[in-house]
Amino acid sequence: MKSIRIIYCRPCGYLERALDLARDILSYFDDAKVELEQGKNGIFDIYLDGNKIFSRYEEKRFPENEEILKKLA
Repeated sequence: MKSIRIIYCRPCGYLERALDLARDILSYFDDAKVELEQGKNGIFDIYLDGNKIFSRYEEKRFPENEEILKKLA
């Protein structure tokens, strides 16, 4: 089972983006467990089994959902 954690900035209004990504992940993978965690300071990080696979801060952009689905495959 894939364990995915999405940490998003609630004050920044990133909840909808996080929900959209979580929906795509759950639709695509039968063996996925997605956890959403509220954060702050502009965070939008994605972890797979405890390992960071994307950081909005490091990449200086938001991920495309398809890009994350490929990394999870």
